[in-house]
Amino acid sequence: MNLLEASTGIKGLDDVVNRLRIGDNVVWQVDDLASYRYLAKNFVENALKEGRRVVYLRFTSHTPILDDLSNITIYVLDAESGFESFSKQVHEIATKEGEGVYYVFDCLSDLLSAWASDLMIGNFFLITCPYLF
Repeated sequence: MNLLEASTGIKGLDDVVNRLRIGDNVVWQVDDLASYRYLAKNFVENALKEGRRVVYLRFTSHTPILDDLSNITIYVLDAESGFESFSKQVHEIATKEGEGVYYVFDCLSDLLSAWASDLMIGNFFLITCPYLF
């Protein structure tokens, strides 16, 4: 593996997507949280095994996406505070944490109920994803 590549933690998936690249922002469309938990668990376990820092951003009422919260940094955010406040919180965290961090977010669908607009979620990605890189 070269230094610009990352693993999903699932070999078959890595083969299909030709591995992830450092800076990729991956959003999964899943039918249930169990599917997302499976993907996130494998991604985080592999990242920790490789000595990467992992930050988990919590902002929903569902049970945590990750079962084992040891060895990762957790931030609890308030999505109900609105788009601008939430985005600012994420930017402050990314600034504080610096480079080389792997981020895992709660299920983004819950932002829709907090912000009531697909456009706002799209704007969040336009503003935040490049900054996380």
